[in-house]
Amino acid sequence: MIFRSRFRLNCIAAALALSTLGACGYAGDEDQVRVTVIEDGDARINPIGNRLNFASSTMRAAIAKGLVGLDEEGRVVPALAARWIVTDDGLSYIFRLFDAKWDDGRQITAERVARLLNQRLSELRNSRLRYDVTAVDEAVSMTGRVIEIKLNAPHPNFLQLLAQPEMGLFRSGHGAGPMRLLDEENGIKLGQFEQLSQDDEETEEQDDRWVSLRSEPAAIAIARYRAGSAQIVLNGKYHHLPLVGAADISSGDLRLDPVAGLFGLRFMRAEGFWTVPANREILSMAINRPALLTSFPGVSAWQSRLKIIPEALDVEGVNTYPDWASMTMEDRIAFARNHVSRWKESEGPVAPLIVALPDAAGARILFKRIQSDLRRVGLDARKVSSSEAADVELLDEIAPYDSAPWFLKQFTCVKTTVCLNDADAKIAEADAATNLQIKARLYAEVETLLVDHYNFIPIAVPIRWSLARQNQRGFAVNSRGWHPLNPLVGIPIS
Repeated sequence: MIFRSRFRLNCIAAALALSTLGACGYAGDEDQVRVTVIEDGDARINPIGNRLNFASSTMRAAIAKGLVGLDEEGRVVPALAARWIVTDDGLSYIFRLFDAKWDDGRQITAERVARLLNQRLSELRNSRLRYDVTAVDEAVSMTGRVIEIKLNAPHPNFLQLLAQPEMGLFRSGHGAGPMRLLDEENGIKLGQFEQLSQDDEETEEQDDRWVSLRSEPAAIAIARYRAGSAQIVLNGKYHHLPLVGAADISSGDLRLDPVAGLFGLRFMRAEGFWTVPANREILSMAINRPALLTSFPGVSAWQSRLKIIPEALDVEGVNTYPDWASMTMEDRIAFARNHVSRWKESEGPVAPLIVALPDAAGARILFKRIQSDLRRVGLDARKVSSSEAADVELLDEIAPYDSAPWFLKQFTCVKTTVCLNDADAKIAEADAATNLQIKARLYAEVETLLVDHYNFIPIAVPIRWSLARQNQRGFAVNSRGWHPLNPLVGIPIS
């Protein structure tokens, strides 16, 4: 097969990287952990800003706590806030802060935290959290250690929103732990956060617990782990999986997070044949999802999907599958082939579907499967890079919190021109509603509209994987796909 030869080239590249780093083995101890984050694009680590890559988010969460955070199992835990209550109407969250300091020794106060929160929420209106931060009216200081966050409408997953790494707070460049920057000589080195007063000298015995953090392309990150110069690799995705096999990594070290999210083809433009929703439906019918997923060896748990919102998050009253969901694959192919044949007889040839995908071995495998499935029904496809204009792009994102609206909002007219104004209007109406039952009904109606519109073709649950040995302290697979640094060396978040 054509993709097999290309796959071998990637194997060779991985092997060369391994030989380069093979002499760099590191016999570490559990108090000194080296972490490498896979980044396909810009690998710079910068925890400041609104659009953070995974490595930058990981660093921000380590040095800049928010009111709450996520532990190694993806659970919301206290951070700056020791405890909180929620009013019965869901419109007010009241937090009592720990007695704590910033890393320059200044006292953390409710007044300053409220001011920083309002500023941060405003900044994040231009980020991946844009849809949810608009639910906040304001944060106000009630006493020296108590703040209230007022919402415009109930947000059942608000604590999960506050736990996102972007919600970590800096005051004039100073965070409040749970870790602090030690140096940047060979990657980012982070150690125990120490609460000093403004006048204190650093007289305490030096804590020898530290984590080094770097970000690199997948082949180098995997090679570093294989050579023993990294104990953990984070942020692996589906298209990196062939490199893991090429590096002969132990199957027990490949750790898959049971995340929820979106993995499929989002239409970014629709021309000719693809302007008609019933024709976009043919693409969804033609893809043999189980066969596609089994093309990636070593990932037997990868689950296919036919719908937008995961079953566990379905909004009340509607569980919308496509009409053909119960058909056999053979019947789907026959139906699709006849549909395409009739279209060509009346309208003429159909241009190949242009698909934007990463330039990686796993992406080439994915494309060849999709192209083969389309050819079986009389259509074709052409692959371009992720930066080029295309009819569809691969949407591969995990949900940051358990929120059905998050899934629906990935297909608004802000995200793609192949959209429905009626769906956008219902989403806005649902967001503004204060009654949770009305919200659920409106979101359910949006789901039905989008399923019938076929501007998104679900394929599977997203894949997020890490490399870590089974006895690695402070590491656990979790539904958030999030792995904080401080537990790795036994440093608590609060």
